[in-house]
Order: sequence, then C-alpha cells, then structure tokens
Amino acid sequence: MSTASAAATTTAPASGARGYRRHLRLVRTRAMAVWVVVLAAALAYLPWVVNEKNLFGLALSKHDLLNVNMTTLNTTLLLLIGALGLNIVTGYTGLISIGNAGLFALGALVASASGIKWLQWPFPVCLLLAGLAGATVGALVGLPALRIRGIYLLLATLGFHYVMFFLYGRYQVTWFGFGSVVFDRPATLFGFKLNTDIRWYYFLLGFTIVAFLLAKNLLRSRQGRAFVAVRDHQIAAAMAGIDVAKTRIVSFSVSSALITMAGAMYAWYIGAAGQDTFTLLFAIGFIAIIIVGGEGSLVGTVLGAILWQLVPRALEAGAEMSAEISPGVGNWVTQWLTQITLVIFGFLILAVMVLQPNGLAGIWARVKRSFVRWPYTT
Repeated sequence: MSTASAAATTTAPASGARGYRRHLRLVRTRAMAVWVVVLAAALAYLPWVVNEKNLFGLALSKHDLLNVNMTTLNTTLLLLIGALGLNIVTGYTGLISIGNAGLFALGALVASASGIKWLQWPFPVCLLLAGLAGATVGALVGLPALRIRGIYLLLATLGFHYVMFFLYGRYQVTWFGFGSVVFDRPATLFGFKLNTDIRWYYFLLGFTIVAFLLAKNLLRSRQGRAFVAVRDHQIAAAMAGIDVAKTRIVSFSVSSALITMAGAMYAWYIGAAGQDTFTLLFAIGFIAIIIVGGEGSLVGTVLGAILWQLVPRALEAGAEMSAEISPGVGNWVTQWLTQITLVIFGFLILAVMVLQPNGLAGIWARVKRSFVRWPYTT
C-alpha cells in the first residue's frame, strides 16, 4: 500500500466522525446561527412591542396586533409546553392520550398543596414536585399501554381525566369552596418575584426553550429513536432489541412530567384555577394543536400552539373592526366567538388529515426546501 493510500485510509474515519458530530449539532451552519440570533432578539423584544404597542417607533393599535396581549403570549407558552409533552407520547411514540387536562389539574393540585395551602415551599421546589408527581402518575397511566392501543388506550386515558377531574373538584370544594383554588402567593424564583406579565414571559420563555432543547436531545438519543421505532412498528422494534414496554412507560412518564409542570405554572400564573378550567374540551385543544401543527414535529408544536391562540384573537379583532361598519355582524361574531373558533379548527383538522398529513410543519418544510434549492425548485 502506498503512503498516500495509507494516509487517506487513516484520515477517512476521522473525517466521517467530524461530519457526524457536525450533523448532530443544533446549529450546523453560519446561516442557522444568524437566524437563531435574530429569533432570540425578536423574542426578547416582543413583550415591549405588545405592551407598549410600538414597533421601533411606529405606533400600533391593538387591532394591528390582532388583540394579542401579554396574557396571550404567556398562555401560548404554557400551552406550548403542554402540547410538547403530548407530542412526545402521541406524535413520537404513537400512543393516543387525552389525559392532558387531568395532568394539568394534577400539576395545579400539587402546586397548591405544596406551595399555598399547607407547606408554603418555594416555587421551584413545587414545580419539581409537580414534575415528579406527573412522571410517577404518567408511568402508572402508561401501564395499560403495555396491553392495549388505539381507541382502548384513549378510553383508559379518558378515565384518568375524569378521575383527576373528580379529585380536583373534591380538593377545591373541601379547602377553597365552590369558586376556585386560589394561588394568593406570588411565585418567587430565587428571590425574584414573578409578579408582572413581563417577568412571567421571560421566565416561561426560558423554561420553554430549555424544555425544547431537552426534548430535542432526548429524541436524538437512543431512547428517542426507540420512541419512533415503537411508533412505526412495534414488532420490528422488539426484534431489533428494543424493550417496547419500557419505552412506552418512559414516554408516558417524560410526557406527563412536562405537562404537570405546565399545569402548575398555568394555575400559578392565572392566580385561580377551578374545576371547570380542566374540562375535556381543554384536553381536546392539545390534540388539535399537534394535529394542525404536525404530529412528531417540534416545529409543528410551536406553529400549532401559535395558531390555536391567534385564531380567536384575530376573530375578536375582526369583530371589533366590523362593528364599526355593521354592529350586527360584530355582535354576532362576539357572541359566537368560541363556536366559530371550534368550527374553524374542525375544518383545519379535516383539511390537514386529507391534504397535508404533516400539518403546518410539512408546509414549513416545503417552504424551507424551496428557499434552499432555489432557483432549481419548481
């Protein structure tokens, strides 16, 4: 063997390893790094635009912002965390669950019991305790997934929803009366009080980014690949050496931990959470988010949550603007706002299932490919 051939043989594996490590990076190119910086700057500046209704000196009306306010931004982030948890178990592992509302109620109950009613523990401790409770309960709820799938698993998680709905109602009536569970102590993070919408926004934004980075790394790990393998074909996954039972339990546990932590933050941010907050319709909303956004896609989760929050706000803004021209139309839209929103999302879900199974994430992927391949795209 010549010296040149030996050198090529020696350097090829190292080059391949470097390429593999580069492929695993979250930010792989300079263009991606620039877009990350731009996105971070936009997210940091967004609350000032919404709060001050001003974009680089240009005055904006609430209709220009589609009636979006700081509460809308914060609840979007909270719903985003809950939808992320559901997408892990449904989109990536292929297990149907409708227990999100019950897990939100569990998070609110644990946060109230440990941080408000009896123990007055610090907010971060209550948050971790809610996540631990969610992981434990999620593993127990996931036990039926070892034997059943499809509609039967859906019914099992529906049963969990009604159990938590009853337990939360009993806790509320016993200790807080018929109104709601009140969170009358401000959340404090290492001496920093979360007592304004802007402070909550930056905290929730940071938590959401960390949750997405952890989910991204988990899904790229051996365990994450096992989730997808079980979703695609559980028999083939078992033949490949994957412990299907363990994979399903871990998926339910991780998903439930995220959702219960979101529930604890949701109740603490709102300040009061009654039994009627965690209804079945609330749980169905998360399913709509991941279907419209795209099952098995982190980008789709973001897009679905944003659309879920923007549609009612845009309808509300449209009703207020149309009331200036036709008061009857504006009053009608305002009166039936919830029903119109549900009809719109019903049509969106049907359209996604028929025309674009990958949801908004599939549309985004096509747009991105068209830019990357330009001018050779058709």
